[in-house]
Amino acid sequence: MAVHYENAPIKEALIDIRVELPVNAMELQLIETVHDRVRNRYPGKKKRFYMEGRFSTGEEDGASASQTLVGFSFSSEDGTQVFQARRDGFTLSRLRPYGSWPELRDEARRLWDIYRGVVNPEKITRMAVRYINQIDIPLSPIEYKDYFRTTPEVSPDLPQALSGFFMQLQFPQTDFGGLLILTQTSVPPPNRTTTSVILDLDVYKEIEMTSDQDVWGLFETLRNRKNEFFEGCITERTRALFGPMEEY
Repeated sequence: MAVHYENAPIKEALIDIRVELPVNAMELQLIETVHDRVRNRYPGKKKRFYMEGRFSTGEEDGASASQTLVGFSFSSEDGTQVFQARRDGFTLSRLRPYGSWPELRDEARRLWDIYRGVVNPEKITRMAVRYINQIDIPLSPIEYKDYFRTTPEVSPDLPQALSGFFMQLQFPQTDFGGLLILTQTSVPPPNRTTTSVILDLDVYKEIEMTSDQDVWGLFETLRNRKNEFFEGCITERTRALFGPMEEY
């Protein structure tokens, strides 16, 4: 069973596939040609860099940073969808306003077929579904436990009032050999009378797959697990913020 909220709090949803490429497909010029095949829907193009920083102590105190070009991102005209083609893989992100899982999945599958056809990956090494939700509660301050079933537990010997928090939990998914990372943190709200909390659910599986025959079935498993955790994290007060709910 899946649930669709009329006013879902999804800030960004993404499907990610990591790969290993053959040596002859590592050339960025080849990866860049993906844009020729998606330009009609994704006219925007930007370079993607990997950033690395170094710190040293002793006689050579200091810090340095370097960046390496790893691929490209292609964006839709309205900026709500961003498709990344990189040396290490493929990502499709959907920003607000979010549509539906079938729309995101089907577009990811179409773009993956294009990316795969250009670079011909040797194998898939990781698959992930990630949903970043920003929940805006029209009250400030709030009692977090009224809205979230997983919250920081403060020692009774300490002050109980919180002005902010950051919490990350990792849950092994033993039934399919994956991991779900739950990150929950307070963020600056849109106005002084609102409390905003990010609920970030990132579920993935590291694999060694030379064929993508089972890829989309596994993505359904990842997405369903994400849904289970989302519903398990919120209360009825929170659900009331999202408007009418439809089960399908």
